[in-house]
Amino acid sequence: MTYQIDPASTETQIIGLVPQCIIDYYSLKCVSSEVYLPPGVLKHLKKRGHWDDFIKYYEDIPEMIAIPDYVGQNPKEPHTIEIYKIIADHVILPIKLNEADGMFMSSFYILDNGADKIAKRLRTGRIFPFAHFSQT
Repeated sequence: MTYQIDPASTETQIIGLVPQCIIDYYSLKCVSSEVYLPPGVLKHLKKRGHWDDFIKYYEDIPEMIAIPDYVGQNPKEPHTIEIYKIIADHVILPIKLNEADGMFMSSFYILDNGADKIAKRLRTGRIFPFAHFSQT
């Protein structure tokens, strides 16, 4: 299935599918593996100064979700996953879980000092290469 994101949409959009191996690894209780993009998140991106990052890469988001480079979980937010992808920049796509409605993209931005942050998060076990999930 092909997903297309409309940055001007005022409707909730389905933007991708989280691989089942990630859902299983983190024992996420969700109604579906679909990831939604509510219109409020687009407003959030503009307000927080992440709009340019989003516009630069929004067409790549479905593939980022389906085939991330790294995946982790914010230890302060257990019902989340963090998708990391290295394109020309190191980007992060946090996904939150609403048990009734499913998963939704909550933000999107380019990591400052991305290579260093990813290396540190790998060392501390906060994130893992995507291959780790398909082997467990």
